Amino acid sequence: MEETLCSIEIVKDGKGYKAKVQTSLGRYVEYRNEDFENLLQQVYEDIQEEIETTI
Repeated sequence: MEETLCSIEIVKDGKGYKAKVQTSLGRYVEYRNEDFENLLQQVYEDIQEEIETTI
């Protein structure tokens, strides 16, 4: 059975990149970074921590 763990939206603006993360537990966080790879690392670490605490 599939279960959505989180929803991620990544947008590019004039200052870099912004990620919006909403988890299945209702937590909403936004990240900003000028470097796309660093933004992805931030999002990855956040989601990893969230999932580890729910499993």
